[in-house]
Amino acid sequence: MRKIILMVFVLVLCSVTVASAKESRLTPSGIPYTELKDRVDEYASKYIGTSTAGANVLIVKDGEIFLNTSYGYADVENQVKVTPNTVFEWGSVTKLLVWTSVMQLVEQGKLELDEDIRAYLPDGFLTKLQYDDPITMLNLMHHNAGWEEKFTDLFYKSTYEVKTLEDMLHITEPYQVHEPGSVVAYSNYGVTLAGFIVEQLTAQPFYEYVNEHIFSILDMKDTTIHPIQGDNLNVAKKRDAVYGYSVSSDGELSMSKNERIYIGLYPAGSTIGTITDAAKFMMALMPADGENSPLFQNNRTLDEMLTTSDFYDDGFPRNAHGFWEGLYAVDVLEHAGNTDSFSSNFTFSKEEQLGVIVMTNQMGEAGLSYGLPTLVYGEYSAANGNQAMPNVQVLEGSYYMARQAYKGFTKLYGALIIGDIETTEPNRFNAFGMTFEQIAPYLYKSTNDYNVNLHVTLNNGQVEKISMPTSDMIPLSQSTKIFNLFSILAVAFSVLYTFITLLIRLIQAVKNRKKAIRFKVSKKWETLLLLANIVPVINVIILAYRTFNYTSYTSVRIHFWINYAYIVMVAICLVALLIEWRKKTTTRGQKIRYTISCVSALLLVVLIFGWELYY
Repeated sequence: MRKIILMVFVLVLCSVTVASAKESRLTPSGIPYTELKDRVDEYASKYIGTSTAGANVLIVKDGEIFLNTSYGYADVENQVKVTPNTVFEWGSVTKLLVWTSVMQLVEQGKLELDEDIRAYLPDGFLTKLQYDDPITMLNLMHHNAGWEEKFTDLFYKSTYEVKTLEDMLHITEPYQVHEPGSVVAYSNYGVTLAGFIVEQLTAQPFYEYVNEHIFSILDMKDTTIHPIQGDNLNVAKKRDAVYGYSVSSDGELSMSKNERIYIGLYPAGSTIGTITDAAKFMMALMPADGENSPLFQNNRTLDEMLTTSDFYDDGFPRNAHGFWEGLYAVDVLEHAGNTDSFSSNFTFSKEEQLGVIVMTNQMGEAGLSYGLPTLVYGEYSAANGNQAMPNVQVLEGSYYMARQAYKGFTKLYGALIIGDIETTEPNRFNAFGMTFEQIAPYLYKSTNDYNVNLHVTLNNGQVEKISMPTSDMIPLSQSTKIFNLFSILAVAFSVLYTFITLLIRLIQAVKNRKKAIRFKVSKKWETLLLLANIVPVINVIILAYRTFNYTSYTSVRIHFWINYAYIVMVAICLVALLIEWRKKTTTRGQKIRYTISCVSALLLVVLIFGWELYY
């Protein structure tokens, strides 16, 4: 009897000890797990209803869902609350499904990561390559295949515009502008191409492959990657009940003007589903010791996928086969996502068996998506906090994002995202609307919610590039600065001269409306030329508006023809004025005025060709 009592006492003591140990466990940031939910609730309360409409937050720990909390509204106007069953758009977190699919084929021996991808594509599939160097699957994973960005045909407003994956890749093929492996520039096209290669190797649509080899295996019934949700009507119905929001200039939440958008390059960002399903995928990436991930035949493939495969020039990990390396107190892999009206972040630490998923129906949401992971994982601190920090003044200058358009009319938008680095303190500078602080030599961290880290690469004491995970930033050349300045001055001169001159002509016409005045032929041609100058200005403004509102490339071609027509009209007017110029009746003052009018038109023609506003 005494032995039984002793055994019971030991068991109770062990249970109490285990329970006490669990209660005393801390997150990498130092928060007791017993307090974590309260801390997350407290943190979320700062954003929900002010800068964020609604959100689901889920934390995975040791292979189980530790926390699954909903905040705010899926429909603010009708006070429909977010629940664990609310579906959200994953955005670019979808890309992790592509890389998982690729690694499954690697495991089966159907694909090699260092093989030229053209070996898996139809002959002549890629038509805009500039370099003969091979492009490998690793280049696609690292976003350094060298492609420019495309601003058309990523989002559509209607389902009928979405075409097959092969057709979409032909429609949106970008120019290769960098040598493979030299520059990182986030590429939706490259990821979609990887999805198409999966199609080629498996002889089934990519969404079917994902359904069969990921969603079905993990019982993710409330998730679809189909571009128009045609294979899961339940998810499509749930998505129709959720509205996306943005924060207006006065700080108020406003419903997105686009109720629905559809992604043509769907492997890059089309997944929609519940956060619980997303947790199933996350837990499959972090199987318990001794257990095999259901996604792979052997955990060696999983381990390879989650091993760093690309580094910054300063040696910091950058990318693990498509999973971005986060910079926290512990090793974290992550991928964020944004669509027209939704934001998400998917982060996990395999070492800690800990993961955080944030999904919001908010455009460009940062407070929760980037702040909560930092709350849980803790902030990165340099191993040697006493290191001497170099002066940040060497960074001062203008930079452009490598991720931008280099060809065609959308390259004009690149001029709008040029950032100037301005030093504010010995270890701080401002750039791209953010403030960055140096936390280690040539390693900078943003002081806002976005948790952006910048790594500086120097060459002979000069900045070669500044790198964030998804894109390098390149110093702006002097010639580009001069052309940008010329463009601004040319547009300002042409527009001001045109409108002032036409206004004067209008006033004169009103004053002399009762008089029989006969205008010279040359003046008529000059007036026609000035009226024509209005056309490209208005045309480009409308073109920009339509592009930002997800109009397809095919639909905006009419604007190129308008610019062509303007160039022809300028040529006709110039010839006519030149003929009139030779007449003896033309005065010196008239010749000067005609010359200025011609220059105003020629400047606009130069800008049309310089900014390639004709294709």
